[in-house]
Amino acid sequence: MIVDPGGDFETIKKNLNYYNIKPDFILNTHGHCDHIGAVDDIIGYYNIPFYIHEFEEQIITDPGKNLSSFFGRNELSLKTYDLIKDSDYKYFKNLGIEIINVPGHTPGSVMFKIDNFLLTGDLIFRGAVGRIDLPGGDIRQIRDSLRKLKKMDGSLTIYPGHGEESTIEYEIKTNYYLKDKFLGEKN
Repeated sequence: MIVDPGGDFETIKKNLNYYNIKPDFILNTHGHCDHIGAVDDIIGYYNIPFYIHEFEEQIITDPGKNLSSFFGRNELSLKTYDLIKDSDYKYFKNLGIEIINVPGHTPGSVMFKIDNFLLTGDLIFRGAVGRIDLPGGDIRQIRDSLRKLKKMDGSLTIYPGHGEESTIEYEIKTNYYLKDKFLGEKN
C-alpha cells in the first residue's frame, strides 16, 4: 500500500520501480494537500483504489479545505476515492492494518497500526502535534485522540506524517502535548 502520497509522483514511481513494488491501494490518514498531492497520478498510473475516512470527503474535494489553494499548488479536488466507514475497519484488520480514529487535526484523521508501528499522520510528531487552527481542527478532539495514543503500548514506533520517527514512550516522556497539563488531566 501507499500511505499519504503528498509528494512528487515521479519520485514515488521511481522508488516503487526500483524496489519492484506494485501497490494494491492508497490509504490516507487525512485529506490535506501535502498528503494527497500525488493521489490522482498514482490512481491513473497503477489503476488502484484510494481509501480515506468518510469524514474527509469535504476536505479532499475542496481546495480551500485541503489547503491546496493556499500553498501555490495546483488546486486539488479529488474525484476518484473510496470512503471508509467505521464498519469497513474489519476488512483492513484482516489485511493486518488496524485503523484508529484520531480526529482533531481534521474530522476524519486516522492512524494505522501495523505490527509494532503506527503511521500517525499529523496527529503527533516528534515533540509536537498537528495543527488545529486549520479547517476542521478541534482542540477537544485532538486532546481525546492524544489521550487514546497515550494509553497504547509505549514501545510502538511512531512514523508521523512529517519529521523523524519516535516511540510512544519517548513522546510521553518529552512531548508537552502528552503531558497532563495540556490534556486537562488531574495528577
